[in-house]
Order: sequence, then C-alpha cells, then structure tokens
Amino acid sequence: MTQGQRQRWNLRATIGVLAWMVLFAGVHVYWELGGTLGFGDAEKTTPEVDSIATVAFTVAILLAFSAGLGLVILSMSPCRHKLPLWVMTGYSATATVVLCARGVSGLVDTWLREAGLADGGVSGLTYQQIYGVADPSMATLGASHLMDINFVAGGILFGLLFITRERMRTKPTRHEQPTSHAESATP
Repeated sequence: MTQGQRQRWNLRATIGVLAWMVLFAGVHVYWELGGTLGFGDAEKTTPEVDSIATVAFTVAILLAFSAGLGLVILSMSPCRHKLPLWVMTGYSATATVVLCARGVSGLVDTWLREAGLADGGVSGLTYQQIYGVADPSMATLGASHLMDINFVAGGILFGLLFITRERMRTKPTRHEQPTSHAESATP
C-alpha cells in the first residue's frame, strides 16, 4: 500500500469511526432520556446503579469515550501540531480489542443461554436481571444481537483506523528506495 493509498484509507476509517461514535453517543443520550427503541419489549432500559464500582465503571467508560472522540476529531484537524502517532495508535488498538471483545462476548453470552449450555451465559446474569423479563421475546433478543454487532462494527472500524495509521519510518520503504546504484547516481 502506497503512502497516498494509506492516507485515503485512513481518512475513510477516521470518518467511519467518527460517524460510529456520534451514532453511539446519540443512541445512548436517547436512551438516557427515556427512549426505548432498540430494546424490544425489555422493561429495563438503563442499568441499576447499586454500587460505587458501577459508578466508577460508568465514569471510566464516559472518560474513555470522550477522550477517544476528542482524539478522532483532533486527528482530522489540519493544524500544524498533530497528535503524537503513539497516542492514536494506542487508543485505536485498545478500542479495537475492547469493542470487539464486548460485542463477541455479548453474542456468545446469548448463544450459551439459548443453546442451554449456561443459564447465566458468560456474565452469570439471568434474563430477568438483564432485561427485566424472565423470558424475553425474539424482538428483545434481536435488538440485543444488533447492539452486540454494533460493538463489533465499532471494533472493526477502530481496527481499520489502526492498520491505516501513519507510521514513523526511520528508513525509506522498498517503494521509496532506488533499485540499483546506477539509478541513484543519475541526477
């Protein structure tokens, strides 16, 4: 992949990540305001905050999301002072792993329950604890699958951002090197 192709793919990945993050944030704001679209017939649409650990976890997620959104926006700015490459590399790699792990674990969790292999799935929680109903409808389970797939999609977008990132080069790539001494001696 040439440097020009890498830059074009990186721009596409950055726009995809930004769109995913805005959509993700918008849906969560909608749910926090009482919206129920995307939950099927689940009675619980917001998790219970029953411990300081839950509050700390929520704050950590909000901070990580906000930092990521800021980093993505800053990486798109045409200013002279760019972010250090390691910052976006580290964030995009971490986001890839975390989002894909979250999405896949949700899909496996539901599959284990539905296959009858584990009543509590991966999380150990019952459907009653998760959705507020003991026997969720197909609409609720389908909505849950879509949420899990959305996390995997976010992970894939961050993965594209990671593999198309700018790289620090200490020596020219093979495409930039002359092929023979005769070519390099020619003015």
